Amino acid sequence: MTPSARPQGLTTWAVLAGIALLFAAATPLVLALDSRIDRTRPMHHDRVEMLWLQHLAVQTTGGSVPVELSDDESVELAGETFSPSAGGSVEVRADEPTRPCVRTSNEHGDVTEWACLDPAAPPADPDPEDPDLGVG
Repeated sequence: MTPSARPQGLTTWAVLAGIALLFAAATPLVLALDSRIDRTRPMHHDRVEMLWLQHLAVQTTGGSVPVELSDDESVELAGETFSPSAGGSVEVRADEPTRPCVRTSNEHGDVTEWACLDPAAPPADPDPEDPDLGVG
């Protein structure tokens, strides 16, 4: 063994210690990100659900229904009652009657981007009664 050669075990332990420190440093960031995803999930579901109901309203009545709702309010659209998730709010604007746009927010100050109905590519039902899981 030459004087400049390091023992193989020391290098392995240094790499493992570095990886452990990296994971320890990243854990709070990952937990914060996970918490944010959990708190924003209901408002994203509300946006998808409202866009679907607006699509049904356009199909059945020929126009959308502009609304602003908080979690203690509800609206009837296309034969269904909709109320935002706890702590959430929903805003629908309809600059064009057949192209409504939906934005949601929550009590933590999170706000989604506007999602607008595209008649050429209608949304899918977010809560299908009988989902086809491709299991045959």
